[in-house]
Amino acid sequence: MTNTSPADVWTFDDFEPGAELGRVSVALDDARIASWRAIYGTPVAPDRVPAGMLVAAMMEAYLKAFQPRPPGNIHAGQTLAFGASARPGDRLEAQVTCRDKLFRKERRWVTFGVTLRNGAQDVLSGEIRTIWAK
Repeated sequence: MTNTSPADVWTFDDFEPGAELGRVSVALDDARIASWRAIYGTPVAPDRVPAGMLVAAMMEAYLKAFQPRPPGNIHAGQTLAFGASARPGDRLEAQVTCRDKLFRKERRWVTFGVTLRNGAQDVLSGEIRTIWAK
């Protein structure tokens, strides 16, 4: 990556396929669970957090891993693969990478990989496809 200053907006040229963009710790703590209940009104079982909460954690990690982004990016799709379950109280480590970038039909496509791990176990891995604005 060539983006060296935190004030620089990430551009298409800054991404290198295979490069790690950042790691983010995500706590499945009481505050996160209370927020989940307040928004969705559903209880969280003591032995497993809802899949949607893991997807939200994945998106949060993607948003926090590298900033700032240019305005106008478009979320074009995502894929998800669930692995081991996570429990309330777990702390997950998210790794965000650039998997691919492609200039096609005058658009800058960037595919990001996000993996949530609980220790050595993959809890959720997925890709986020984005049409990058700059």
